[in-house]
Amino acid sequence: MPHRILLVREWDAQTAASGCCGRLGGINHELGEEHTYAHVRSHMQAMGAVYRAIRAEWPADEVEISVVDPRNMIWLVPAIWRDARNRGMAPGAVWRQIRQGVAQNAIVVDGRVVLTGTVPHPEEALAAVRAALVAAV
Repeated sequence: MPHRILLVREWDAQTAASGCCGRLGGINHELGEEHTYAHVRSHMQAMGAVYRAIRAEWPADEVEISVVDPRNMIWLVPAIWRDARNRGMAPGAVWRQIRQGVAQNAIVVDGRVVLTGTVPHPEEALAAVRAALVAAV
């Protein structure tokens, strides 16, 4: 079974149903001007660089990467719970991982939060993921 990495960041589709083909806001747009969601877009793009770096390092048969919006609690909480319990974590430790893992810009490897807060540089993310994968073996 491949390892699972969760990259937690906002999705355009989760905010006002703009979908994968559109962007939030813009000139004469009812959602606001282009700058209204600039910070969200910058996080999305930065996490995209992290995704590409991880994907370049590990093939899909070794690592499954899921990009999930932090507001998608119905999927995110059980996913972290399941991965952490499969890893052998006790329930109290699992809840600590869930509390950290539902945060914007979290990176979760097999149920363990390895980074959270600001979007890391891709090399920082790779180092954290490598360490987590080595610890999981």
